[in-house]
Amino acid sequence: MVNDVKKCVDLRIDFLYQYYGVPQEMQNEVDSFIEELTVLGESCSNAVEFEERFASAGLSDRFNAILPRCTPRPAKMTKEQKRQSRKIAGEILKENKKELIKDALSDAAGSIATNVESELIEKNRKRMIEEGTFGDYTRTTNAMDDVKRIAHFFVKTLKKQGR
Repeated sequence: MVNDVKKCVDLRIDFLYQYYGVPQEMQNEVDSFIEELTVLGESCSNAVEFEERFASAGLSDRFNAILPRCTPRPAKMTKEQKRQSRKIAGEILKENKKELIKDALSDAAGSIATNVESELIEKNRKRMIEEGTFGDYTRTTNAMDDVKRIAHFFVKTLKKQGR
């Protein structure tokens, strides 16, 4: 096998085994794929021909169909990859700093407002219970909700009838 073609074949095989675990029930299918990949590699005179035939023969589709059925392995990052990842994350944070701060402040303000509203509702409920008006309030709000539902029903019915 030509050296350039061997690199292409080995790249796919190494990728499969380095980044994925092949389940036992798929091992025969993977072995068959690797055998066909190797036969194709031995019949090609250069990497360009191999890549073209790899795609046209359907091996590319088979390779892409095998990967999702295998178990991904956690990849260990090198120091360089970690440094690059931190650099990219830092750049993203720096670019979006204003939006992140604005969102955090908005979330905090919303949380405070919700807590204050909940406390006010609870205090009003306690006050109405103590004054003996909570029952009247509940009956009145329930009646108002019933009127809204009935009105909505009639409006919806009239719209369906085209009036």
